[in-house]
Amino acid sequence: MDRDRLLRELSEFLRIPSVSTLPAHDDDCRAAASWVAAELRRLGCSDVEFLGSEKHPVVWGVGPDVPGAPTLLLYGHYDVQPPDPLNEWTTPPFEPAVRDGRLYARGAADDKGQVFCLLKAVEAGGAPAVNFRFLIEGEEEFGSKVLFDLLKREPQRTKADVALVADMSYVAPNWPAVYSTLRGLCYAEITVRTAKSDLHSGEYGGAAPNAHEELARLLVRLKSEDGRVNIPGFYAPVKRPTKAELAAWKKLPFKEKDFLAKRVQAKGLTGLKKYSVLERLWALPTFEIHGITGGFTGQGAKTVIPAEATAKVSLRLVPNQTLRKVQQQLAAAVQRVAPKHVTATVKFLHGADPAQIELDHPAFKLLDRAFREVVGRGTVPARAGGSIPVVPALGAGGAPVILTGIGLPDDRLHAPDEKLDLKQLWDGIEVFKRFYALLGEGAG
Repeated sequence: MDRDRLLRELSEFLRIPSVSTLPAHDDDCRAAASWVAAELRRLGCSDVEFLGSEKHPVVWGVGPDVPGAPTLLLYGHYDVQPPDPLNEWTTPPFEPAVRDGRLYARGAADDKGQVFCLLKAVEAGGAPAVNFRFLIEGEEEFGSKVLFDLLKREPQRTKADVALVADMSYVAPNWPAVYSTLRGLCYAEITVRTAKSDLHSGEYGGAAPNAHEELARLLVRLKSEDGRVNIPGFYAPVKRPTKAELAAWKKLPFKEKDFLAKRVQAKGLTGLKKYSVLERLWALPTFEIHGITGGFTGQGAKTVIPAEATAKVSLRLVPNQTLRKVQQQLAAAVQRVAPKHVTATVKFLHGADPAQIELDHPAFKLLDRAFREVVGRGTVPARAGGSIPVVPALGAGGAPVILTGIGLPDDRLHAPDEKLDLKQLWDGIEVFKRFYALLGEGAG
């Protein structure tokens, strides 16, 4: 394995600022798609296409034909989250830097580094043992609409014996995992309007309603200080994990103090205290505020009473909840708690249902064996707090969807100084190379 070459190639991929949520980066997303397409051609794919969009195309690839072998669908995404706040990065987000055996860049772990790992495992394996299909999208961080529309028109793209998604992490260093659930997502903007236009705070202060204040009060009514989401019916479908799951989680190398000090890096944890931290992260729905805009936010001073304010929010959903129902519940709740003198609206930007996966297919045993042979420990079952919108659609054709990955819990996904430990990358290439071979052999 020529690690210097691989590091150069991955760094080239990471330098492309393929931020899907910002239209200014549409050309960069197209450039990242082109990088992936070139890699697929180098792997011997005879059929490489851009599908669904000129700006954020899905890269589709069909590997060399292996008669009689199973078909493995590899999914990933080349788009990344915005890098803000830029001043909190030690080195620029799109200038990959290696420090202490870690590669720092936006997308290093989510998901460019992991897509790279899957592709280089194909390269390292030599002659293919399975029939590869590649589905690498460019809008996962913004709802996967392009891919959803494509699969609705052409569901045969997911036809495979096994689908592999490497967009996850170990549950702890040296503890690889497979995931049985992903939380769903409901992303929305809540806007309140209190007057026709902004007003002078000296002339009108003390009498005119303030949009920021009204929005803040509305948000507090939707979520209590103790972390409970006050949306009628929101928790009704939620079921606690089984006793067996809870017992298994207690055996994982998770320490609340380390989680607070090393990962959250705050002075305390919040949320529903009667549940364990892992339950709060994996098995309970959430409501989070991501940003608030309105009024004057530039440098200097401007004494206005804002007439409009908007909050970007998301709700993470757990099994038995549905996106459509939660959208209805949120819209109704906002109208219920908004005062009569406030006009409140909800705009839904994107979302996905939760995903639930059975881990009993033989392919999971093969992956477990590959991890044991390469890193010395097999996979443990876990749940994930995050979302990959398209996972339910990937399994709609009947293929088991394996959710795994080479990341670590401290990779700072979506945050400044995102990183990928290089040992995880080198081990991952060997693990997936071995998994591809085992799948092709049909080993048990």
